[in-house]
Amino acid sequence: MSNIKAANNEDDFIKLVKTLWQSKVKIALCTIFFTVAAIVYAVNAQQWWISKAIVTSGQYQNTNNIRSQVANLVAVVGDYSQFSKMLSSEKLLDDFITQYNSFNNKKAFIENNEIMKQYAVSWGVNEENKAQFISNWAKRISSSQPDKQNQPSVFELSFEATSQKLAHDLLSEYIKDTSNKVRNELIGTLKAKIAYDSKLLNAKKIAMEAQAKLKLNNELIRTGYALDMAKSANVKKPLIEMNSNEMFQIALGTEALTEKKQILNKIKDFNLFQPQLGDIQIKLDIISRIHIDKNVTIQSVRYLKNANYPISRDKPKRGLIIALGFLLGLTLSTAFILLDITRKSKNNDVM
Repeated sequence: MSNIKAANNEDDFIKLVKTLWQSKVKIALCTIFFTVAAIVYAVNAQQWWISKAIVTSGQYQNTNNIRSQVANLVAVVGDYSQFSKMLSSEKLLDDFITQYNSFNNKKAFIENNEIMKQYAVSWGVNEENKAQFISNWAKRISSSQPDKQNQPSVFELSFEATSQKLAHDLLSEYIKDTSNKVRNELIGTLKAKIAYDSKLLNAKKIAMEAQAKLKLNNELIRTGYALDMAKSANVKKPLIEMNSNEMFQIALGTEALTEKKQILNKIKDFNLFQPQLGDIQIKLDIISRIHIDKNVTIQSVRYLKNANYPISRDKPKRGLIIALGFLLGLTLSTAFILLDITRKSKNNDVM
């Protein structure tokens, strides 16, 4: 029984092979058609090229310019750790990558860059399809870590575009734009810190001046009372035995007390009553001389490999497309013939 079944299976297989061989022209034509269609598509499909650059954290000397401009602020604040952290290579690299991957920054670049503006015009971008245009291009800007475990501070930046030159130019422009944003944010943070410290010192100055004025006024009142009391006691000259701890120093005599009162009325410098006012004023003078150049050079990252002109295109994969077209044509043609055989077999069984 099993021998008969095996023989039947062998006969069916031979019959199938013969049928496919008899239909070889159809199979070949269908395969050729899909292969040619794949070739035409692969040749005419939009080409995409990827330009890449590799960056890592910068070095100490890359921030020398900005450090020298805020050196006075460090002297005033006295706490270098916060500035050291703010200007550290790791912090600047982290800020750069965050800015680079930010969709809002990508969107602003795509909308405002001159190269992208020309590209948008050539693609007929309008208000209806603008969002889709921006979304599609934003996906073509990316960063990655080739060896995150062993080199966590090394990043590969990439920009995909429709030509070698365009990919290179756009990546270079976007890196420059990102670096400028990192610099501007850092300068903004430092200026905010300067403004805050200046306001804090001014507030302390106002409070201490108020305290000094109160002390001066109290001293004037005590001197006035002492003068009246000295006049009543007819003490004109200082007494030999004086008690400096007395609230009203009548022992100074009317002449000395009169002179003291005149001097107190002339005092404009409150440092006599609040010596710290002098230190605060020195710090305010130092802060007022701090000037941060908005165009100061800050190298937030260091290149291990500059933006390159891509050697080979990333898309389309012509060889793969042609191979898939060939296989699709071969598979579909074979499937249609097998379906036709099955249909005819069922019709014969019914008859």
